Amino acid sequence: MNSAVKTEYIEALQDFDAAICEATAVSQASSGRMAPVNIGYASYVFTGMCGVGTSLVRAAPYSRWVRSEFQNWHFSAIAGHARSILDGYLLFNYLIAPSSSELELQARINIMHLKDCVQRIRLHKNIGSASDIEGFEAQRDELCERLKGNDYFNSLPEKSQKIFLNGKYLTLENRDEILTKVGFKKNEFDALYDLWSQHIHILPMSFYRTEANGRGTGIENDVDRGYMAAALKLCAAILTDATDSLVILFPDAAGTRKGIKSEFSPGPIANRRKSSRVPKDPTTSPPSSKKLVRLKIGEI
Repeated sequence: MNSAVKTEYIEALQDFDAAICEATAVSQASSGRMAPVNIGYASYVFTGMCGVGTSLVRAAPYSRWVRSEFQNWHFSAIAGHARSILDGYLLFNYLIAPSSSELELQARINIMHLKDCVQRIRLHKNIGSASDIEGFEAQRDELCERLKGNDYFNSLPEKSQKIFLNGKYLTLENRDEILTKVGFKKNEFDALYDLWSQHIHILPMSFYRTEANGRGTGIENDVDRGYMAAALKLCAAILTDATDSLVILFPDAAGTRKGIKSEFSPGPIANRRKSSRVPKDPTTSPPSSKKLVRLKIGEI
């Protein structure tokens, strides 16, 4: 095994561990706030990124977050989580970006609502569940009317309006435009997204080069470990950047950022908030079963 690649992996895992700890702590510290609608939805996206990040760190080999009898080095174990964090990062930045006007903000949010509503209609039709379709269709029609009555939306090219009203797109800007705004090179993004997608869907790229007792088998090997290290490193940077943005919006949450020692719950015992830990009192002992029975019968 290549020792340099192994060292790189451990360092990437430690970086991601610290990033997900800080992100989760800040997410919990900034919850329950009154905020503009786009910031509110962005915070939901951030919470989703934290949830996926937790799944990723628990799937990563040698993670302190889990105990396992063996380590699974199949890249597919984390590829889907990494891609979800990347998707979330783009939507998060799209939502927190300032709008030129209240009308633009309303258009952004209603386009997102409409996309979701149309997807729900399609889902319920495909699974043969007709009971909720009528309600979703009414919501779809209402959202379309809102957009048609929005002067900012009406200023868009007619072709774009038609596409949006069909619920085809989630965002006003396309992905390439959002990538430019966050400073992510398109060719690098496309390469990563394609690589990770290949390993999510078990396409030829993910299995053509499977090697006996090595690559693609779940046994530790330089290729899968290198892919994992790269994904962890990038996702750590993404989470850190998103956390920076959230702290700008909620500066009082900055104090929760303590790297791997950040406090949040649920999570590893070492990261539990001190207030959520139940101290053991050596001077007391649990009641006997007789005491429990007596309380149940005579005093409750």
